Amino acid sequence: MKKETLNILIVDDHDIVVRGMSQIVADAFPHGTSEIATTTSGQQAIEIASQKKLDICLLDIELPDTDGMALFRKLRKIHPLLKVIINTIHEEIWYVKEFEEANVDGILFKSVNAEEIKKAVRTVAKGEKYYCRHAKKLLQIATEYKAPTPKELKILQLLACGKSTEEMARLLGVTVNTIESHRRHLLDKIGARNVAELIMKAIKAGFLTIN
Repeated sequence: MKKETLNILIVDDHDIVVRGMSQIVADAFPHGTSEIATTTSGQQAIEIASQKKLDICLLDIELPDTDGMALFRKLRKIHPLLKVIINTIHEEIWYVKEFEEANVDGILFKSVNAEEIKKAVRTVAKGEKYYCRHAKKLLQIATEYKAPTPKELKILQLLACGKSTEEMARLLGVTVNTIESHRRHLLDKIGARNVAELIMKAIKAGFLTIN
């Protein structure tokens, strides 16, 4: 009995990545059981999805012509049962939480190897979710802490850069009291006694990255 062909779309703004991913995904499904479409454009991804049935999409959220998560929602609107694997360079905890809350089927960081990409695609094709090991670790950390809000994350980043309360208030266009309030919330959420401990724990938890 002939296996049903999977229609797979790969979206990434780098042509060389698209070509490499296409070959890796094809290798994951031998005997010609997959049909792969590729694009480097969010707009073209919508056009492809509108013209043909899609089963799986490997989606990079960094695209020059559209917001990646907005594209994700549009693709799901066209194909409600579409299985989406996010393939991204963003290894920050707040991104991973956003992906999980959006109910994506897979999360792969671009640091993973070809074998893991194959495993992820085959797992998702079977109707199961696949998060790479580091994504799982970040989600586990997120359950241990109450994640800071976007505003609190911005203040956390400024604190790590050594900005004073007055400087942060001026940069963000808010009052000193507002900055102090956010700082207290951050200390409480992350369980720190002072700013130095806050920054160390935030780095360990993945809320801050060291470049």
